[in-house]
Amino acid sequence: MKKKRDLFAEMMQGVSEMAAQREGKITLRQCTLEDKPVPEVTAHEIVALREKMHLSQEVFAKRFRISVGTLRKWEQDKAKPNTQAAVLIKLVEQYPDMAERLAAI
Repeated sequence: MKKKRDLFAEMMQGVSEMAAQREGKITLRQCTLEDKPVPEVTAHEIVALREKMHLSQEVFAKRFRISVGTLRKWEQDKAKPNTQAAVLIKLVEQYPDMAERLAAI
């Protein structure tokens, strides 16, 4: 048996989407996003970034709002940064001024 269409619901969805578009909201219907893999951040990269910034482990950890213990585990390759931390580390690697911007938040 064929399911009956709910024309009113479809019409209201269209009206909602038009309103959202006027407000500048971006939805998956309007853009195509590729699924990107989680960036890999090695222990060596983390140490190199911290040293390039001339920061001690304590200062680096405070600046990025992580515990010193977590940072040490990352640097000793006993643990890996989660996706959000890995993206943040990669962002600061590419744009060093981002560290100062993050400190202001």
